[in-house]
Amino acid sequence: MASRKEIKEHLEIALQEIGKIKPWFDKEVNEWIFSHPDYPVEYGGESAAQVIQNYPKYLQEFIKHRLDDRLNLLVEKKTKGHGGKRTGAGRPTGSVKEMKQRISLPSDLALWFKNNPQAIELARGVMRRRHVG
Repeated sequence: MASRKEIKEHLEIALQEIGKIKPWFDKEVNEWIFSHPDYPVEYGGESAAQVIQNYPKYLQEFIKHRLDDRLNLLVEKKTKGHGGKRTGAGRPTGSVKEMKQRISLPSDLALWFKNNPQAIELARGVMRRRHVG
């Protein structure tokens, strides 16, 4: 069960993501309504002020249910962001040709390696000669 502090933290983050609550009047239902595409919470009321006041309460209930893992899978799926492992994403299997390691070099040496394509082979030749003798 989620703590009040945790719910409050998540609510603050959600309200920052939503920004200013600007309800609109829906003539079909004859009410002021507000919803946001990132959260499947919608609230309707008699006035814009009522919607602005009560929407965070409904959002808080949604967050509480989400943290307690009591949401329908279809609802939760809508609220997840992008990212995660996707089929076909990333580097193709077997495409790494040689092992590499990141190091720091003085700027002049780094520029020399970058601007001279043969510089890496020259450095390997120097290494081989040192190990032979």
